[in-house]
Amino acid sequence: MFNFTFDPAGGILCVRVVGSWTLPEVERYAREARERFIAARQRAGLLRLLIDLSETDILSQTVIDPLAKAGMQYSHPDDRVALVVSSTLLKLQMRRMMGDAPAAIFASADEAAAWLASNESVVVPA
Repeated sequence: MFNFTFDPAGGILCVRVVGSWTLPEVERYAREARERFIAARQRAGLLRLLIDLSETDILSQTVIDPLAKAGMQYSHPDDRVALVVSSTLLKLQMRRMMGDAPAAIFASADEAAAWLASNESVVVPA
């Protein structure tokens, strides 16, 4: 299950995911993400997206590719994306799934939100 919320003070669109992704959830995400991303850009000027996966299970291989496609098809070069993960395996999955996208991965939502509000570049660890 996932839900979107928008923080007008910080201009941050948050997606909180709980449990396991299923293919129907990925399809619903793809439909809703487009509208939410457009609305966030209109309100804040650019997309600052915080994806909170701290209560998410490890992704199955069957949802990784469709989920990546669902998120990336609406992305813009100036978007700022921060992911919050709670396990090393999920962190590795997210790094692989995000590829060259300008995204940063954090252990807490507070760190992610602070980075989204800053002008710091994405630093990809070796």
